[in-house]
Amino acid sequence: MSSYSYYSLMPHKVAVTCETCGKEASFEFAEHVKIKFRRDLAWFERSVHFECVKQQDVEGQSFHTAVYYHKLRTNNLPTIQDLPEGYEIEDWAHPDYKLYSRYGWRGTLICGSCGARRKHTLDWPREAYFQIAYKSDTLWAFDRESVSELANFIGADHRRPEEYSYWPFLMKIPQVFLTRSAREPLVKRLEKLLSVA
Repeated sequence: MSSYSYYSLMPHKVAVTCETCGKEASFEFAEHVKIKFRRDLAWFERSVHFECVKQQDVEGQSFHTAVYYHKLRTNNLPTIQDLPEGYEIEDWAHPDYKLYSRYGWRGTLICGSCGARRKHTLDWPREAYFQIAYKSDTLWAFDRESVSELANFIGADHRRPEEYSYWPFLMKIPQVFLTRSAREPLVKRLEKLLSVA
């Protein structure tokens, strides 16, 4: 849904349109960990596993983060024996919960169709693979599971958000998509989107 800005909470992996071949690709968010001490910065800058990024907090104070791009080189977190003291490789693991607050738009794009695998800066929701236009708005979803939940939620006579994994996302759907007149056409189009994709 491009008509609202509820995408600071997102899953760690979303379906995007591959800019090379136009097919469904996967975008996996990179994880940022704040570099605790200035003395650690040189280690992270030399490492082949991390990228150092200078950030600013809300008060304008600068700090550095060590960014790990999941699945860029390997499907698992690497084993690193000489990380600076106070860091564990698990610090860069994705959180366990379904939706979590995003910190930056960097990540890895992987396309199973054309074989693309590269660092990518996400332009969300423009790059969402699962999206449909309705009137002057765009309805989008993160992945196949969220499309299915979206169709069920819009089509339900009694909407109970607590019954859905993606309830924080569903609670922010603009009213234009939840009207009685929108229900049938949107559910049909969402189901078609799942069957074709």
